[in-house]
Order: sequence, then structure tokens, then C-alpha cells
Amino acid sequence: MSNQIYAYGKLCTLFYNATKTYAPEKEVNFYASFMNKNSRVLEAMSGSGRLQIPLIQLGFTVDGVDNSSVMLNSCRARCADLKLSPEIYEQSLENLDLPHKYQTVTIAVGSFQLIVDRKNALKSLQNIRFHMKDNGDLLIDIFVPDQNIDNRSIRIARVDDNTIIRLITRYVFNNQEKIADAFCLYELIKNGVIEEQENELMQVTWYSDNELKQLLNQAGFEVVKIYEETFRSSGPSRIVHAKPNL
Repeated sequence: MSNQIYAYGKLCTLFYNATKTYAPEKEVNFYASFMNKNSRVLEAMSGSGRLQIPLIQLGFTVDGVDNSSVMLNSCRARCADLKLSPEIYEQSLENLDLPHKYQTVTIAVGSFQLIVDRKNALKSLQNIRFHMKDNGDLLIDIFVPDQNIDNRSIRIARVDDNTIIRLITRYVFNNQEKIADAFCLYELIKNGVIEEQENELMQVTWYSDNELKQLLNQAGFEVVKIYEETFRSSGPSRIVHAKPNL
């Protein structure tokens, strides 16, 4: 059994796919309302296609970009099963270099907050701005971590009749730096026996509304509106809608 630390490794991806599957209809329809079928869409930090694939199934042209090869391989396999063939790129947003300009860019389910370094976050937004059309729409789902949760949690995801993945997580919050560390241990258990383990350090940051508005302004965007929606049982989402400054 391996104790190597992974970022979105194999067991994390299996757990993610088992617990998040695809975005719910309400969430898909919300993002779709900012798109049209004659323009290209980019789902940034797209992972295994949780949102990208349902949008493609609605008839939109949605490219995906993510820096996790494991997640993207999962997305490709899902797309192959559904006979879909979107453009998928393995890149970080800090080094984004794609051949298209996009009308709409989405960063869903709090993924932007995985970029904990503020300089890298700014560079990522600047790169997104470079890849957008001047009248485009940027949509970023943000959240503030709940610090009232237990500092240790255990969750179970079923993979098949004989296999589960157990996730044990310990949380540490740094309010001064606005960084939450989640120390995760994934255990693949078949017929009651632990067959594989995977350690992961997941870090997220968070922003006040003014902090995020300032960051977006620095990157060449203007915030139009912040929507409050409830898409998932885990709690409400706040989606920042921004447009390029001209």
C-alpha cells in the first residue's frame, strides 16, 4: 500500500466520481443560460467532466482544461462511453495556452479556490481574460469554508457491490492567511480488506466579495452580479458573474 501524497490521484478520482457524478439539472441549466450554441465555451478546472459533459449533451461546444491527468483520463473515458469527443487540455490556468477564444468560461464547484497563491490566482484570471472574447462571460462558483464542522470526518463511497472507498479527512484552518488544509486519506476496501491507500493534501483559500472584485479588476474584469443559488445538498453556492473590461 502506497503512502505517497497525490493531488487528485486515482482513489480521489474514484471517490469524486462516485459522490459527485454529474452536475444536477438546476446547476447545468444555470450555466447554460449564459451560453449559446454558436459560441465556444471553456470549463476551466473541468476535472472528470461533472459539468462539462451535461453541457455538451445539451448541444454546447464545451472544451475542458485541468492539470490532473487522472481526472482528465476519467473524463475521456466517460466521454468515450457516451460517444462524445470534446477538446480536453492538460494545463494549469497559470500556464494556460489554448488555440481558441471563448464566449463563456466557467469555474464551477469552488475549484478556483484551489489556487491558494494569490499571485497565481491573478495570473490564472489574466490568462482566462486573454482567452476570452471581449463581450464574454466569466462565471466563478465560490464559497467560504464552514469552520464549525468537526475537524475530522469519515465518508464512504461505494464503487461496486464489493468495493468501497473510505475517506478520512482532518481539517486545519488558518484564518490569517485564509487557507484551509484538508489532510485526506483514501482507502480502497474490497470485501472488507484495505487493498490500497492514497494520501492527499487539499488546500483551499477564500475571498471576501471586495477581495475577489479587486482581483478580478486587476485581471481585466468587472463584476456584474453575484448570484446566490443552491445546487447541491452541501450548501449554497455564490456564483460571481464578470465581464471583460474594455
